Amino acid sequence: MSLLNSLIARAIDVGYGHIKFSDGRDPTNNNTIRTDSIPSQSPTAKPSVNLGTGVMKQRDTFLVPVGDRLFEVGRDVHLALHGKQETEVMDENFCLGDAYAARLFGAINYMVPNLPADVIDVLVLGLPLNTYRKHHAALAKRFVGEHVIDERGGKVQIKTCHVYPQPLGSYMSYLAANPSSEKAPLALSIDPGYNTVDWFVCQGMSANDSLSDAVPRGMGAVLRAIADDIIKTHGFDATPVELIRAIDRSLTTKTPFELYGQHFDLEKHLSAGDDVVHEAAQAIKNSVGSGSDIRVIILTGGGASFYAKAVADKFPRHKVVTLEEPALANVRGFHLIGEKLAKSLGHAMKMNTAATA
Repeated sequence: MSLLNSLIARAIDVGYGHIKFSDGRDPTNNNTIRTDSIPSQSPTAKPSVNLGTGVMKQRDTFLVPVGDRLFEVGRDVHLALHGKQETEVMDENFCLGDAYAARLFGAINYMVPNLPADVIDVLVLGLPLNTYRKHHAALAKRFVGEHVIDERGGKVQIKTCHVYPQPLGSYMSYLAANPSSEKAPLALSIDPGYNTVDWFVCQGMSANDSLSDAVPRGMGAVLRAIADDIIKTHGFDATPVELIRAIDRSLTTKTPFELYGQHFDLEKHLSAGDDVVHEAAQAIKNSVGSGSDIRVIILTGGGASFYAKAVADKFPRHKVVTLEEPALANVRGFHLIGEKLAKSLGHAMKMNTAATA
């Protein structure tokens, strides 16, 4: 185990669109939680395929062995994909498959420089609500132990692993950003992910399961509707998969939407996804009802800006808060949970040491 006074907590949310992860705290920036994100794609690869030679620059990816296959994961993974290759996995058993493990280990590769002794004492993962209920126990058990995370045989040991619903992480981020001496508020946390839109009613760490659910009306469906509209309008021969990647890259990096070496106005096509957004907002309203006892509605996730107005329209009497850097809010919250668990674990270890001394 790591030193008692410095147990290492980390958080990873392997989403269908992006992999978000924490990397400790930054002492040069007010000790804020370091977070990052990479595309949630993991094409199969050949050994050393991403190594640069001569004047060629090595692309920013890692080769990750899982089972009998080698996967490529990282920031430049788009360079490993061909036009029609669609690696997004929408299966509800995704979290138990090799592609999930490869993406998780890909994120850990980016953490290694800040991992003393290549050990994570407490790893916190997130799952959508529709898979959390079914797979959280198996997922937590799966990643405890020592794992090979790259083709060179690099290893990381994970001492404990905990899994929580994705919207809970965002709720914890909200509490950290809005400290109060009062009892934690009853909140509705809404997380528009790539595949599903999840909503979670909770107060502190206690959830109301009967009012929490998910619906498959996430950003992936929004992006596909926008892509179809662009193809129809301009008569492009690009595949929807190619356009979805380009649209997502433009929205994520806040750079111009580019195809065929030209910039196109993406803004006028965004409304093509409105039906998907409104269906999601209506599903939340149908589930929660008036929400008269809910004090605050928290909106998070990479698609927060797309869903904000529709949610506000369905709940006009409520305060709707969009978290800062919403795409990374849940992993910040998971990191906070991990730190609390690490502190409790460290205290228990000290008590045990004192008792046996």
